[in-house]
Amino acid sequence: MAVLRDLAGEERADYFRGIQPIWGGGLDDAKFQLFQRRLADSAEAAGRYRLLGWFEGGRMLSAMKAYDLRGSCARRPLKLFGIGAVFTPPALRRNGHAASMLRAAMDEYREKGAQAAVLFSDIDIEYYERLGFRVVESRECSVEAGALPRPSSGFRPAMPGDEPQMTRLFGASRTHETRFALDRDGWTLRFQLRRLRELARARGIGEPEWGIVVDGSAAAMIRYGRDTVDVLEAGWTDDAARTTLLSGLRDCMQRAGRQRLRLWPAGPLRGLFESQPRTSAIAMIAPLDETASLPERNGPTELALLDHI
Repeated sequence: MAVLRDLAGEERADYFRGIQPIWGGGLDDAKFQLFQRRLADSAEAAGRYRLLGWFEGGRMLSAMKAYDLRGSCARRPLKLFGIGAVFTPPALRRNGHAASMLRAAMDEYREKGAQAAVLFSDIDIEYYERLGFRVVESRECSVEAGALPRPSSGFRPAMPGDEPQMTRLFGASRTHETRFALDRDGWTLRFQLRRLRELARARGIGEPEWGIVVDGSAAAMIRYGRDTVDVLEAGWTDDAARTTLLSGLRDCMQRAGRQRLRLWPAGPLRGLFESQPRTSAIAMIAPLDETASLPERNGPTELALLDHI
């Protein structure tokens, strides 16, 4: 009988080796292994991030990442189970192993009090629909540098120690939100920042450029895509601070040689630029507690790139 349990030792290495061709981010196997191992062992991961496998005897049939998340919908708090990087070894595919693993994981997290499961699908959404998931709002914006205010002054790169200020600004923008959203309690920012730092470390870069701050009034968390600057999250207190922050993003694009800004329209970023439906990273939700308040199929969300797991 197959069982669900945490990966250990060489099992983690096998899983990382399997997902490297898909989610390697340009790293070779050794560097990707190091990056993933350091992230999994980080203080930020403790208690909130797990590597799970579906095993028959000593053989790993499938594996995944599991996140303990918090959120809200219609101003009601939610405990959420996040799912990422589902992988089955090629020789074992089309035998239902991943589906069995996901059902077992959802049962485990339901028993722990999770009210819904959340994932971002890059495959045929019908696969996850058969497991009880439904698609919710999934849109993105692609912004040319010329659409942003010209660089001025008043902004600076984010530095270690800016995380609490950024968390407050991001959280303030969600105070009265009624759409489905993940909490801005600081953990998501810290975990994603650890991911960026460990990725930069694996690439030999050192401290990455990860944000822009307008002291006390605006901030954005960023990462560099292959040909974009990605805004993971942003917040501001007034229109003047927003303009200064956007000019800082344009400056960042110019310095990095990127022509496009990429973001998901959520929070204060909603409605700022024209958006289009996403063709990948489709947000999906599966109820684990039928009494929980959740968006219906294609229902509204406030999911930013910071939430992409």
